[in-house]
Amino acid sequence: MNKIKHFISGIFLVFIFAFAILLAVLPKQDYSQNEKRVLTLFPEFSTTALFDGSWFKDIETFVSDQFPFRDAFVGINAYYSLLTGRNGSNGVYKCSDGYLIADAEKIDFTRTERNCQIMSEFAKNNNLPAKLIIVPSPGYIMENVLPKNHTEYHDDEIFSVAKEKLDGIELIDMREVFNQKKADTQLYFRTDHHLTTAGSYVMYEQFCKAKGITPVSDFSEKETLTDFYGTNYSKSGLWLEKPDDVEIWHSSNNYEYEVVVDDMTEKNTYDSLYFYDHDKNMDKYPVFLNGNHALVSIKNKSVTNGEKLLIVKDSYSHCFATFLCENYEEIHLVDLRYFRQSTSELITANGITEILYLYGAENFANMSDISWLR
Repeated sequence: MNKIKHFISGIFLVFIFAFAILLAVLPKQDYSQNEKRVLTLFPEFSTTALFDGSWFKDIETFVSDQFPFRDAFVGINAYYSLLTGRNGSNGVYKCSDGYLIADAEKIDFTRTERNCQIMSEFAKNNNLPAKLIIVPSPGYIMENVLPKNHTEYHDDEIFSVAKEKLDGIELIDMREVFNQKKADTQLYFRTDHHLTTAGSYVMYEQFCKAKGITPVSDFSEKETLTDFYGTNYSKSGLWLEKPDDVEIWHSSNNYEYEVVVDDMTEKNTYDSLYFYDHDKNMDKYPVFLNGNHALVSIKNKSVTNGEKLLIVKDSYSHCFATFLCENYEEIHLVDLRYFRQSTSELITANGITEILYLYGAENFANMSDISWLR
């Protein structure tokens, strides 16, 4: 019996020693493509960090992030959770039809009411017509693919608060049309929380209907980018799931665009709505408008109708805007997570004629960045 105990202890010590050597000699990664996040490198030593304990915490994070074969162990743990009946324990449900869908968030409805008030006051203060699109949560629309035991999504309550508290803003409710379309249209990516190109086009049609304009319908040329692994894939650790395709639809109008991407410290101008450099990455959604930036301005050189739209938004707007810019002379997309200048001054300087707020349901309900709207 003692020999068995010693043998097990010896195996354990060899395992620890081997992984310590591997941790020391293997090259360190500064970014995880699978998890889409920056990894911690070896922390810089200082006596202050040593005595306040932060250096040891940083060492612990470094070891966790740089542990040899980390991706393999993360995947093993994720599939072990599934086998032991803990689907969703990592914040993402493995669903039928290949979907990975994020668990429902807790909603701060006091914050939701405040967000409605800020949006309403901002539109009134700038004397502009305004609309709001709330994109329903994937789990709310795609409940049919979720596992039997899952947290309830709060979209109905969010829409109810918006309808009650918005003042002077037209709410475009996507719930009914999405529920009608989901049987024959893939509205959401399977590994990501965003709408597919087809889903964004459905949203574009509903916006045009609310505005009373005709949506552009001739998108005969379509490109497909393969092997897209989205945000829910990265969170889940379920590395064996199949990737998505990303479609790019080109209209027959062949309009010319000027796209200005402004990060507040650097501004660059392009002649395309699409940024194909992202095709080489696992996350290909930033192919639309180059991903998240403080301000993206699109000028349609072929349209001179005087229609200039401000979109205050999250990333659900990126693919959607590639359709909407067919109808506008200018579109300016402001992301309040990064934009810290006066939005009212932006409106005046660019002759904005209307406002669209566009957010995913849970982000709309819980976000605090809307306080920067001024």
